Amino acid sequence: MLTPLELLHQRLTEASALLAMAQGPEQLAQAISQKAGATLVLEDHHWLRAAISHFPDDPAQEIYFISDHSQGTPETIDTAVTIGLGAVPETGSVLLSGRSPEALRMSLCPCRHIVVIPADQAALTMAQALALTALETSGLVTWVTGPSRTADIEKVLVLGAQGASELIVIVYQEEQF
Repeated sequence: MLTPLELLHQRLTEASALLAMAQGPEQLAQAISQKAGATLVLEDHHWLRAAISHFPDDPAQEIYFISDHSQGTPETIDTAVTIGLGAVPETGSVLLSGRSPEALRMSLCPCRHIVVIPADQAALTMAQALALTALETSGLVTWVTGPSRTADIEKVLVLGAQGASELIVIVYQEEQF
């Protein structure tokens, strides 16, 4: 019998996505920076603000924080990092909130999308996920299961046609003091 996190890992792998674990801002920075491209856009969230000070100094990497009040975004985005509501191991899905429309939009633009999930929300049942969806004040929750894919052209599977071609889920536990 698999634990919920083992099942989440299995389902994400089946959907061509990756799973990582991180505890505290230093590990979160390491997990993100290992997968990030040259242009990194992060949702404006306190977890990501805390992690940024632990990023390796890379002059070739551009880092932006995106909020609903942003004055614009870079023309090309390699990697977007957003905070998810939770994950459903049964389906390998992650839930993205519409509370930050700019962050939700940014999740569709890059080649690589990293979703950071709170550890206590990483093993939701379908019923719990639906209840959480109903509580979302923005009225918009997107369920993402793996990278964007289509096979409607010559029945050839294409990743990234309508969104990110790579999905990485990081289950994050804040450090306890």
